[in-house]
Amino acid sequence: MWINPLFQADARNEVAQLLGAHSLVTLVAESPLRAAHLPLLLEDDGESMRLVGHIPRVDPVAQAIDAGERILCIVHGARAYVSAGWYDDPGLSTYNFSVVHLEGAATTMTDPAELRAHLVELVRVHEEAKPAVDAGPWQIDAVADARIDALLPAVMGFRITVDSAQAKTKFGQNRSHDDRVATREHLHRSPAAEDREIAERMDDAVDAPDPRRPGH
Repeated sequence: MWINPLFQADARNEVAQLLGAHSLVTLVAESPLRAAHLPLLLEDDGESMRLVGHIPRVDPVAQAIDAGERILCIVHGARAYVSAGWYDDPGLSTYNFSVVHLEGAATTMTDPAELRAHLVELVRVHEEAKPAVDAGPWQIDAVADARIDALLPAVMGFRITVDSAQAKTKFGQNRSHDDRVATREHLHRSPAAEDREIAERMDDAVDAPDPRRPGH
């Protein structure tokens, strides 16, 4: 991924933030080109990062994972359309967004108990993070427990040890201060949750020095 230096971000901090809010990740394998979209959890001990997930064994990407191939994981954050009509300075419409690219070799889980523990943890993390629209976190009951056991043979658990990480946060750093303020104000007023999320992420970019050159 090419990154304009104006949009370069710390990958470790960004992936932790994005996976906490947008854990559905795009996995890409090559030769032949294949893709899958899966929820992943992050293991980070401060020295190394690992992405933990599971995939149906019938998925073509599972073949690459089982073979220990390198996998590209694309973690998408929120994105928002930015109209050039909001600018004081001349410009063109664009998107503000954040994204992280992580690469590494995959290893599979060989112990069914480890895979089961991952599935239970994945449910727990998402249930605790979901919006408060019901009585509270759903708990795995006996029926769901049996369903997990029935699915285990059809699912492959895996870890991807990250050895390359890039983060891009495009929040208007290439625009003037006045343009950044106007963009943030318009996005704050939007009914779309992603627009408002980008507006909040723009807080640091708004007060950044004006760029010496524009960028995409």
